[in-house]
This record gives sequence, structure tokens and C-alpha cells, in this order.
Amino acid sequence: MNLIPYLVVAGIICIAGLIGTIMIGINPNDDNYEKKTKKHFTTMSVIYLLTFVPAVILTIVYFIYW
Repeated sequence: MNLIPYLVVAGIICIAGLIGTIMIGINPNDDNYEKKTKKHFTTMSVIYLLTFVPAVILTIVYFIYW
């Protein structure tokens, strides 16, 4: 079974989410955004680390052992 199309779709979704996050960071709609920036940055960093690192590891393991 060829999984490359699924990986491409997942990659496009991840890139779209990253672009959306950056656009929100550049032009926030919240007037108090500057006061909450550190908390937002920390939360987003944790979310990206908890999802990206295991995804990369599992992808590498998949392609090496399967």
C-alpha cells in the first residue's frame, strides 16, 4: 500500500496550520495580545513540540522498519 499521498496531505495540513499560526502572530485581532504574548508563545511551542517530535520519530521508524 502506497502511503505517500497520505503523507503529502498531512504535510499540507501541517504547513497550512503553521502559516495560519504565523499570520495570527503577525496580525493579532486581540487588543491585549501584547500582554499575553509570552503565554501564547509558550502554549504554541509546547503543542508543536508534543506533535512534531513524535511525528518525525514515528515517520523515521516507519520508513526504517516497515
